Amino acid sequence: MRMARIAGSASVPAALRRRDACAPDVLDPRLNAFRADLADDRLRGAVEASRYVPGREARVVAGRAAVRRFPAPDAPLETEYIHGEPVRVFDIHAGWAWCQSRLDDYVGYVEATDVAIRQPVAPTHRIANLGSYRYAEPDLRSPVLDFLPRHSAVTVVETELVTRGTEYARLDSAGFLPLACLAAAPPRSPDLVAAAELYLGCPYRWGGKSFLGIDCSGLVQNAFRDLGIGVARDTDMQRDSIGEPVPAAAIDELRRGDLLYIPGHVLIYAGGGAVIHADGVSMTVRRENLAGLLRERGLAFANLTVRRP
Repeated sequence: MRMARIAGSASVPAALRRRDACAPDVLDPRLNAFRADLADDRLRGAVEASRYVPGREARVVAGRAAVRRFPAPDAPLETEYIHGEPVRVFDIHAGWAWCQSRLDDYVGYVEATDVAIRQPVAPTHRIANLGSYRYAEPDLRSPVLDFLPRHSAVTVVETELVTRGTEYARLDSAGFLPLACLAAAPPRSPDLVAAAELYLGCPYRWGGKSFLGIDCSGLVQNAFRDLGIGVARDTDMQRDSIGEPVPAAAIDELRRGDLLYIPGHVLIYAGGGAVIHADGVSMTVRRENLAGLLRERGLAFANLTVRRP
């Protein structure tokens, strides 16, 4: 992971810093927008750059905006921003926008057409099920424009558009959604495990954050969002920030909703000896027996870091 040492860390908000045993004060480039030629104005005095800009307010207008490490279509996928997500745009060049999410601070490059430079407006609705297709016309047989995942924020400008008994809503960002997929309030689940269970069976995708594809830490982040709680994106960030460490020595000391971390992976304890996780081995979100999983992968319970939200 690329890091940059802070020149004067006192001016940098604590939330933007990462603690490290070898380098006590470093900036995490995943959470801070800085390059040799350009940096977030908030990092002035903390990193050296040719110029500093405050970033322009924008929102994501694609259903899922692929956030890449470099401005190239074959660059590694880091995460996804979803429709309606507020971002700051620091640079647009050659069809790519260099952005930072205002929800989890993640920095990366998205296709410039996936964001719209404008002051974010308060959404009127959210996608309340696992996702909805956005149609060109208020008709399920019309061309599909996009897929909007759960929690996508939308602004509805017209309803009562009924075709073949289905009511549609027209969006300010173009296209139509089935009204039954929308709710005025963000969707909620009773607890972390119930939220994770919604994604059982969906495919694994590195960097993904939707039912069409999700990774292990994306599953945790989405599940917490169902509780109205924002958490960090990547496993190492979550392991160091969510809840409190638990010195559990055996499976029977775990509680439903505990987070279990091994290097590069996280599982959610579902109770009864089972876990739910987005599994990169079977390439699906699955529930399985924790003892069996540890045995099959040559791990001991002592290899787990347990965090209790």
